[in-house]
Amino acid sequence: MITRVILAVVIAVAVGIILVALLGPVIASLDVPIAKTIGAFFKNWGFVIGVLAGLWFFFAGGGISLPGNKP
Repeated sequence: MITRVILAVVIAVAVGIILVALLGPVIASLDVPIAKTIGAFFKNWGFVIGVLAGLWFFFAGGGISLPGNKP
């Protein structure tokens, strides 16, 4: 249970950082109007999408199997 919470937080932070710091600015720098709109959306809402991804990971039963853990 605690492993799923920790992994969900890691997923949420990673998705948020990737969208806000990397993907959003790269897409917004293109000279296509729809790309600028999508890039701005990712920059503004990237961490919200990250939190949703973390919640999805948690409630979908995501986790890791460590050696020695038996189901």
